[in-house]
Amino acid sequence: MKNIAFYGGGNISQAVIEGLIFSGLSPKNIFFVDRNTKNQNKLKKLKVRSLKTNQKVKIDLFILAVKPKDAIEAYQEIITNFKNPKVACLVAGIKSKKYTNLDKEVEFLRAMPNTSSRFGLGITALYNSSFKKTNLLKVVALLKKIGIVIKVDKESKIDEFTGTIGSGPAYFFYLLQSYEKKLMNICNGDKKIVRAVMVNLIKGVGTSVENNGNLNDLIEAVKSKKGTTEAGLKSFQSNKLGISFEKGLNAAIKRSKEISNEF
Repeated sequence: MKNIAFYGGGNISQAVIEGLIFSGLSPKNIFFVDRNTKNQNKLKKLKVRSLKTNQKVKIDLFILAVKPKDAIEAYQEIITNFKNPKVACLVAGIKSKKYTNLDKEVEFLRAMPNTSSRFGLGITALYNSSFKKTNLLKVVALLKKIGIVIKVDKESKIDEFTGTIGSGPAYFFYLLQSYEKKLMNICNGDKKIVRAVMVNLIKGVGTSVENNGNLNDLIEAVKSKKGTTEAGLKSFQSNKLGISFEKGLNAAIKRSKEISNEF
């Protein structure tokens, strides 16, 4: 797919665009539609172009990435102003039928990437509603440029993915704030060293999981009997940290489902 247009230029669009450019896609082949001046300025710095309805350019794929309350209106603009569009929707919550019922000829799918896409480390869930096989393969190939693609067989799994992985980076950032507080004291307030320590910590954890996917084994490799790690883990367990974290995931999944019922 040569030319791609993002309908909505917020955080997730910016992350995907940066990832695509990082992967080698030319900014000349990326367009956007967004009324927000702040978003426009950020996107123009990436050297992508604003798309006008009267432009004589063939768009091979539209990526709908607006807020849920604006999604149907924006989708209507796409199918009204552009002939036979192919649409990948990144909007949380709203089911495919809300869109496809407006025009059953449009090729439509839902995709849910996360913000790590900007580094080529994204994870994208994809549910196909009406894309033809050949075009679907092209979309998958495009999304693989920014990370891993998971094709789900039920649309309900998109909600689970949204609350678990789509929001996932924020959960880890939230936990890292506790590390940051302790490290600021250890490192005498040197923010540069604190950042480097946190980066190495996360990279080390990721590499460990990559080389040995058994999480219990990895915990045991760090933990020693009556040691500091065991003391910390026991505290987490007694305070039901695992249960609390799972409740947070379930709350996010529930909210994704609620959005679907609101629109």
